Amino acid sequence: MKIPLSNLSFSLLNEDIDISAFRCGEPDLTEFLIEDALENQAARLSVTRIVLHEGQVVGFFTLTNDCIIRKSVSDDDGEEWYPYPHYPALKIARLATHQEFEGRGIGRAMLLKTVAIAMRLSQYVGCRMITVDAKPKSEGFYLKYGFQKALTNKKKDTIPLYRDFYRSYQEAEKGMSL
Repeated sequence: MKIPLSNLSFSLLNEDIDISAFRCGEPDLTEFLIEDALENQAARLSVTRIVLHEGQVVGFFTLTNDCIIRKSVSDDDGEEWYPYPHYPALKIARLATHQEFEGRGIGRAMLLKTVAIAMRLSQYVGCRMITVDAKPKSEGFYLKYGFQKALTNKKKDTIPLYRDFYRSYQEAEKGMSL
């Protein structure tokens, strides 16, 4: 059964949150959360947010700065007149749902929160895209939520995806005015 967004809370990872019981289907993601996330956050390399439901950690996502090569972006995205070789982006460095809560809307909630963060960030610094290097078995999840494959791919073990969140915002705004 889906968990309503209103029943989830999001907070920055800190030493007071017990993450020791978190387990997801990707052991390297669990290991990152438990062993590396706080250290990376303290070093200002990434920021991790925890998703809680009834006091239990049900998911987490980690964000960092990124850019995407302009040639990797579809002609329908970005801006034709933009003169630089890269678009500024916010990268989803890690995103995982506790294995007991998969399929209950936690991943979707984390993506919604990421888009909200990107929109807020873009009011202070240039940020147009959200990027993720998806594991092959996670590709469908991101494609379902509007991400597209980057047009150039030099990676072998992950699939670079992006979403022009500002374009989506513009399209939604036009739709609302009808």
